[in-house]
Amino acid sequence: MSDIFVSHAVADRPLATLLVDFLKEAIGVPTSAIFCSSVKGHHIPLGEDFNEYIKTKIQKPKLIILLMTPAYMESSFCLMELGAAWAQNSTSLAVVVPPVDYDVVGKTLGLKQAWKITEKSGLVDLRKFVTKAVPKLEERSEHTWDSKRSNFSAALRKIVLNIQPYTKIDASTHKEALGEIKEKDAEIDRLEAALAEAQESYTALEKLKDKNEVKELHKKAAGSQALQEEFDELIEAVNAARPDRSSLAVFKHIILDHFGMAGEIDWFNERPDFELGIKYGIISRDDSSVLWKRPKLKPLAQALTAVTNFLDSEEGDELRKLQEPGVPMESDDLAFWEYHLNM
Repeated sequence: MSDIFVSHAVADRPLATLLVDFLKEAIGVPTSAIFCSSVKGHHIPLGEDFNEYIKTKIQKPKLIILLMTPAYMESSFCLMELGAAWAQNSTSLAVVVPPVDYDVVGKTLGLKQAWKITEKSGLVDLRKFVTKAVPKLEERSEHTWDSKRSNFSAALRKIVLNIQPYTKIDASTHKEALGEIKEKDAEIDRLEAALAEAQESYTALEKLKDKNEVKELHKKAAGSQALQEEFDELIEAVNAARPDRSSLAVFKHIILDHFGMAGEIDWFNERPDFELGIKYGIISRDDSSVLWKRPKLKPLAQALTAVTNFLDSEEGDELRKLQEPGVPMESDDLAFWEYHLNM
């Protein structure tokens, strides 16, 4: 019997491997104390009956960790493991992995605390939980702990992005979706009717008004739309030039640096993001400045400059007049980018 049983879906092997390595390298759980059927060194030996071996291993371990992903919730075998943990009243930790919600824990395990794996503070709670459940741990220094925790957070982002999504939906969700489709269809019918009515009115207007006035009206309407389309294309070019592997915090820092507005970096909360930026040659290790001379950042610099030049032109002035009150239109303001890039 192992001290820790990691219950997971086969589809989530990368996530299970990351967790097992963290338990060993950061917390000091001995290799022999962990059972995880998909991870080498912790899996089922050759020749063993899979079902019987799992049944033996899940008999009262000191801790059962449940990796609750969409694949896990759709796996009959995983749900049997979850049921065994509940029936045995085993010490268990539900690890909720997006897009799974906290509500799922209540529906399956009752009123139990759970850890949303994307919450960094949960790693500290995990260490406390494991330390309490598994008393014989190998010694790990705080330096090792900090390093492994940063590495875990950085690797987790990529894994979560590739988590297998739900392949099934329940009856109530399906019914709700059908209702929304009917509402959208009704809205489309209403809009098509309104468009047809507007076209009829516009045709009548062309017949009644002076031809030159109508021509000027056409030109003005097309010009407004063209300005907005040009602006939207410039904004999209900035978004498309965002450096690979740059987090939202790093991307904002880069933009503000371009305008000489970058502030101090919150190393306490954003260290993994900026260390990744340093690793991939975006941020300077010496003074945290942006390495604009790197070829990979040249398209972004050009795109940002293009937006500023447009806003400083006559066309930009015209576009400002068309905006609703309160819409930020100054490119050297973080609120401008947060609004137009939907940050």
